[in-house]
Formats: sequence, C-alpha cells, structure tokens
Amino acid sequence: MYINLKIKKMKKLKIITVLFLTISVVGYSQSTNTNVSDNNALALQGITGGNNNGGNGVYGTAMRFVNPPRTVDGSIYLFNKWKNYPVVVKSKDNKTFTLDNVNFNLKTNRLVTKISQDSIFVLNMKSIETVDILGKVFKKIDSEIGSRIFEVIYESDKVSLLNFHSVKLVEGSVNPMLSRKTDKLVHKEVYYVLTDEGINELRLKKKSILNSFASNDNEKNSLLNYFLQNKLSFKKINDVKVALNNLNNIF
Repeated sequence: MYINLKIKKMKKLKIITVLFLTISVVGYSQSTNTNVSDNNALALQGITGGNNNGGNGVYGTAMRFVNPPRTVDGSIYLFNKWKNYPVVVKSKDNKTFTLDNVNFNLKTNRLVTKISQDSIFVLNMKSIETVDILGKVFKKIDSEIGSRIFEVIYESDKVSLLNFHSVKLVEGSVNPMLSRKTDKLVHKEVYYVLTDEGINELRLKKKSILNSFASNDNEKNSLLNYFLQNKLSFKKINDVKVALNNLNNIF
C-alpha cells in the first residue's frame, strides 16, 4: 500500500511538471511576438523561418519588394520650349538656313528638330558648322575627351571657352526628412578651355581665368583691372563672356 501511494504521488508530480513545462513554452512563445517596431533582420528571420532553428516559415515568407515607378521631374532637353524661331544654322560649305525649332538633347548630346507632333529629326553635325539657338551657339568639336557638341562661349584663333551641357538623374528618396520623393533630372554645366595644346576643364575662379586667357603678367593685370572697373564677377559666366569679348581692347 505504501508503494502504491508513492507511485500515485510520482504520477501526480509528473503531470504537474508536464503542465509547468507546457505553460512555460506557451508563455515564452507569447513573449517573443514580433511587433512592427521590431522590423529588423533578426526579427524577420525568426518569424519567416529563415534561421537555423528549423523554422518552416508558417507565419510568412521573405519577399523582395519593388517600389513602383516614380514620377521624374525635369527634362532631358536644354530648352523648355521648342518654338525658338529663328534658329540659324550655318553649314560647313558656307550655306545659311533657318529652322523654327531646335532643341538640345542633353542625354544623347544631339541637336534635334521637331518635324511633326511625334517625329524628331537629328541634325547631322558632320555637315553643320554652328547652330545658333536664342543667342547660344553650338558646335561639334573633336578633342582628346571625345567628339562632343559644346556651347561656344568665346572663340578666337588662339583660345576658346566652351560649355558642355549634360543631364544627371537624381533619384528620389522615401525618407520623409529629405523632402525628395520624386526622381529629378538636373542639368549640369562644365566649362572647358580649348587651345592648340589641348582641352582642359576650367573653374570659374579668378586665377584659372587669368591664367587661361592672359599670356603674361601685364595682360593678367589688365584683365583683372577690367573686371574690377566694370564690377564683373569671375564666378558668373555672362560676366566672363563680356570680358573675353573685349580682350582686343583690354590688351
């Protein structure tokens, strides 16, 4: 009888132990629920079964999320309007003609004209010397950096100042702190000095401009005085253009 009583007590203790373990497992499982605020790699791995603990992903599975296409602000064209009559085109065989519209595709570095609502014609710059659009003169120039169409700011027998126009895509961000939700096409300008010795990038700074367009100290002083007397800025391309167009009177 004593033995039977002892056996009953052991069975009762065993049942209590099993119940305790069951409650402990359930309690632990409830305490490890993953909240939205726990959206990190370790938490996602735990609920999708992507760990080394034998999980089978019954609560979900990892997937790649692709953002829908975003709106792009800006344009690949230099001019906002196509109607820029008259566009003066000078050919290499000394002929001059006009077009009622030409635009500059910054992405392809091509001058194009719209010949109908849905048709664009690419100008053949191998046969064209210059294209004047609203006072901006464009010319194809071959150099060590490649064959490109530049805007000619200033040109002489010895030196030329060129502007290379291009476009860059700046991607938007989902971060609300950046205030940049959409993609944007940004126009870029890089200035170059072309001489018989080659082509080099030019910074709109006093030292760079004086060294590029004045050949000695006397000419540098004369060009500097012209900027000062006329209150011109070395950082503004239109002011630099004014000074360069008067170099014959300055030197």
